Amino acid sequence: MAKRDLPDKYQSPGYVVWSFGRTIREAENVSRWNPWLAHAWMEEARNLLSLDSPFYQEYDDCVDRINRYWSRMYLFRWYDQAKFWEKDGLSYPITYLTHI
Repeated sequence: MAKRDLPDKYQSPGYVVWSFGRTIREAENVSRWNPWLAHAWMEEARNLLSLDSPFYQEYDDCVDRINRYWSRMYLFRWYDQAKFWEKDGLSYPITYLTHI
């Protein structure tokens, strides 16, 4: 049986450019298990800021939430600092995000 073609509105382009809000929400979510990806996405969000898109307070609030989570992680019994902050086989010290 032949497959029916889907209309163009259901075709996935494969890559979508995220808005600023989506980028910081996803960075906050991924910060729970991949701090280096969260750093990269927050840097991308910082690069999206401009006078046309002045979401500086939202950025700083998200940085506060992520840093607060990272500072409390040692309370969890499953947390291994060396493994969590590992990148390319090397363990790094805790690296918090910075405000604008």
